[in-house]
Amino acid sequence: MADKKAKVDDDAADTFGRVFEIKGDLRQRDVAAWNRAYITLDTGKGTADERQACLQAAIEARWIESPETRYEDVIDQDGGKTRRFYFDGVQVDDMLAAEVNYYGSLCSYEFQRLMRVPKALSSQ
Repeated sequence: MADKKAKVDDDAADTFGRVFEIKGDLRQRDVAAWNRAYITLDTGKGTADERQACLQAAIEARWIESPETRYEDVIDQDGGKTRRFYFDGVQVDDMLAAEVNYYGSLCSYEFQRLMRVPKALSSQ
């Protein structure tokens, strides 16, 4: 996988050698797009499934500016449709579990941050 990673400045790179950036001005439409994508994914009952769903939802909602991400719909021989997600040129299913956990956690945190009601506006 090392050959798939972009050459980046060591100071800007994260633990996995990537520069990970989420769009800076996410609005309700962006958060709703993430949420719609997230609820359609099978999150199962485990942490690994949940983190993968968070990352894939961010890819589908086009939240991630860096590294390059994309998804494609694939029709199998029986006519069934599946969606494949790619992160930095690698299919998400083929990434290291630690990578999916890390980036999925960042996406989940961003969703929670965007949904948080500021104290001054809350009814408490």
